[in-house]
Amino acid sequence: FQTLTAVAPILFGLAAAHFLIDVPAPIPGSAIKDPLTASGSNFPCHGADLSNPPVRTSMAAGDTQPLGFDLANGANTAVHGGGSCQISITYETDPLKVREPTNWRVIKSFIGGCPTDATGNLDDGAVMCNGSNSPNCVNNLTFTIPLEVSNGDAILAWTWFNNVGDREMYMNCAAVRFSGGENQLDNLPTMFVANLAGINQCETTEDFNTKF
Repeated sequence: FQTLTAVAPILFGLAAAHFLIDVPAPIPGSAIKDPLTASGSNFPCHGADLSNPPVRTSMAAGDTQPLGFDLANGANTAVHGGGSCQISITYETDPLKVREPTNWRVIKSFIGGCPTDATGNLDDGAVMCNGSNSPNCVNNLTFTIPLEVSNGDAILAWTWFNNVGDREMYMNCAAVRFSGGENQLDNLPTMFVANLAGINQCETTEDFNTKF
């Protein structure tokens, strides 16, 4: 991987709470604020059971979907200077197969600005950007379902590599059901995984947006 765009270092308050997604609806056990363990023992999805999720979000190829974050009424302010993130999917549920990054395919990459353009944590509480409060706000992010997806049930993952702080990998997962796809998954790139010693030896660089 390469890196792009330096951001300024900052000291973090101990009370700041980390981020997680709430749209699409996370799988129980996956909606966790903390990063994955450095060993990678709970990759993917914090070890959540992916075999029989209680809720699936329907998505059609070509449609634009929102990526929503749980702001916890403003309490989740630890955005770590933003960073880069990806939306990836897998059709595997076998516990061994889902641990292999090549079984995950990326449908959207955000280079910087995920989830914010702030240079550190949010100062006055977590709020969505409204055009006048940038950059100390959470960006309104969306992603479009590519035609390459296969139809049927899948697991969707949001993975985030923060700019400032410890070298970590954050991950939440949701159950989805695709329609209208053309089954060309091999045309999509594989998920980027870093900072998990049990998976690979790749590490991101602090104060830079990871360029996938």
